[in-house]
Amino acid sequence: MNNLSIEELYKKNAYSIEKNGYGNSIFIIKDIFPGKISKQNKELFITHIISVIEESLEISRKNNETTVYVHIYLNSCTFKNFSLSFTKKMICTLSNRFEDTLEMMYIYSESVLFSNIWNLAKHFIEDDTRSKIKQIKN
Repeated sequence: MNNLSIEELYKKNAYSIEKNGYGNSIFIIKDIFPGKISKQNKELFITHIISVIEESLEISRKNNETTVYVHIYLNSCTFKNFSLSFTKKMICTLSNRFEDTLEMMYIYSESVLFSNIWNLAKHFIEDDTRSKIKQIKN
């Protein structure tokens, strides 16, 4: 993990920025391997993701907005970066906690990995949320 602590790794790859008056949550997945980390570190990751989205919501609220943009970078990812059970848990956790706060989610991918994951994960996402998710091929 490049000699970073797990907390440093999460902070480096999941953070908030302001753009066009909205909070934007940035998630870079290439160095995150859910199948290789402990249950405790998975929980820590989910907690960090929640914190990042809350920071993005705070940025948006300061600009009189109530929603956020999410950017997920899957470039250089393989199936080692994916865990169906972890993905389902994260989707459920975030859906319950952040209802009606997603403006748009962009998923950046250079391979068919996202298409394969999306075909599995989309069944766990409500229709109105699913319509706010766009794949950007780069």
